[in-house]
Amino acid sequence: MSHRAALGTGHGGRAPHSHSHSVFSGPRWVRTGTEPLTAYSALGARLVLSAIALPLFAAGAALLALWAASARPAGSPGTAVLVALAAVCALFTAVSAIDIAVIRRRRAERR
Repeated sequence: MSHRAALGTGHGGRAPHSHSHSVFSGPRWVRTGTEPLTAYSALGARLVLSAIALPLFAAGAALLALWAASARPAGSPGTAVLVALAAVCALFTAVSAIDIAVIRRRRAERR
């Protein structure tokens, strides 16, 4: 008998999701009995990393956008490269801001 069959999960080692509750209430997965009762994700570490990344990527996006605006068309690096890098920094800024909002919501739910 396979490990999954012994656990009765069949979903990559995770217990099946219960659809009897709303999206935001209750646990995401039914406990299998192998994880600690008090296990939490590393929200504090995620918050620190996102709080550091947010201003750095925002500054990077602004500086790269200013550099792209003042760059000569035939210069090196090209304007397209600078705009692409500014867009990537702006994307990482948005991801960091969203992560901070999610962490705050999860911490509020815990209380």
